[in-house]
Amino acid sequence: MGKQQDWSVTASVFLFLSLTSQIIHCTSQTDVIRPQSIPSEKEKDLIKKLPGQPSVSFRQYGGYVSVNETVGRFLYYYFVEAIQPNNSTPLVIWFNGGPGCSSLSGGAFMELGPFRVHSDGKTLFRNPYSWNNEANLLFIETPAGVGFSYSNTPIDLEEFAMEADKPTAEDNYIFLVNWLKRFPEFKGREIYITGQSYAGHYVPQLAQLILQRNNQNFINLRGILIGNPGLDFYAELYGGNEFMLSHALISQENMDNFNNNCKENFTEDCGSWMQKLESQAKHLESFNIYAPVCLNSTLSSKPKKCTTVMEIDLCSPYYVKTYFNTKKVQEAIHANTTKTPYEWKSCNDEMTLMWSQDDKEASMIPILQELMGKGVRILVYSGDLDLGVPFTSTLAVLKKMNLTIVNEWRPWFTEGQVGGYTEDYKENFSFATVRGAGHYMPRDQPIRGLELFTSFIRNTPLPQTP
Repeated sequence: MGKQQDWSVTASVFLFLSLTSQIIHCTSQTDVIRPQSIPSEKEKDLIKKLPGQPSVSFRQYGGYVSVNETVGRFLYYYFVEAIQPNNSTPLVIWFNGGPGCSSLSGGAFMELGPFRVHSDGKTLFRNPYSWNNEANLLFIETPAGVGFSYSNTPIDLEEFAMEADKPTAEDNYIFLVNWLKRFPEFKGREIYITGQSYAGHYVPQLAQLILQRNNQNFINLRGILIGNPGLDFYAELYGGNEFMLSHALISQENMDNFNNNCKENFTEDCGSWMQKLESQAKHLESFNIYAPVCLNSTLSSKPKKCTTVMEIDLCSPYYVKTYFNTKKVQEAIHANTTKTPYEWKSCNDEMTLMWSQDDKEASMIPILQELMGKGVRILVYSGDLDLGVPFTSTLAVLKKMNLTIVNEWRPWFTEGQVGGYTEDYKENFSFATVRGAGHYMPRDQPIRGLELFTSFIRNTPLPQTP
């Protein structure tokens, strides 16, 4: 009887162990008891692949960062890692201007980003001269109401534009602080703020806020780079006419009449002379006077053959617009997550018109001087074919700043050719022109643009010999 009980106990134990083994074996295969990790905000923002994109080795992210929880204001960003990143590769932030234009359209997909949009509006091709050869690139659509960025309070946008510069800088700063929480590996990394056009306001004002608040949230700002920038409305006012005369777009007589009626003495005939000068350039592309204008914005059924980044295609804004209004593209980049039926545009023209005129006319010179005094390196560049913000206007700003020259005006080179001209100043400030480029310098001269950018990021002189 005892042996039978022992056998029963042994059998029960064996059966228990066998069943337990099977349960453990099954659960280990099906992960029934393994806890599931919750994706972080950064992981959710990872872009697996853009529609129509060629294969690349670097990662891309896109998504929204809250800048005002009370009114529900969110800025959209697109982030591209450097091609060969390491723990010291800098972070570069890029803004387009307007005010009211998207950095996703201009900077990221027509200028310095890793991709360009084909003429079919569906597929992408590589930009071998992307600035992510040298840095991690962060493009921000700002302010809310531009591109995919939005506010849940409609009237907020009107109030925002009426104040304009100050709240934009505040939102850009809050965005950066919150973005660095999402990407903590970039805290303490060298940061450069860059942009063009009205970013001549965005960039210095954001840089100023960073320095003012660095005891609260340290951001390792090292320099700013701005191209064909609006810096001082009144200093720049007459540069366009000088540019037009120097490029044979107006006659000396036209110029003299303008000066006599508008500059030296303001007469009632000034308006008509201004209109006459403007009419001389109405059939030109003002952002690159030598580029062929877009005559046919219709998309092609297939990409144009032999398309390269060296070809200036002024119809490319239409390709980009089509691409970002595609549902699968918006899903891939985590944009328009609310599925709101609206058209994505590269510029919000209504916002541009609403923007405070006082802010548009404000001088950025005092802020630039403050930044220079605190050790921030500054490079201002001008594409020498831009009529929008011509180099003649920027030279007038430099004259007003009364800088001290340390390295006189001289050519710089790339690929054995003159890339432009440059001058350095004692006050931590440099100026450079880019030969053959217009307002969208990285688009018009990608090789020269990358050379200029690389020199600035590495803090090395531009090449002085062919």
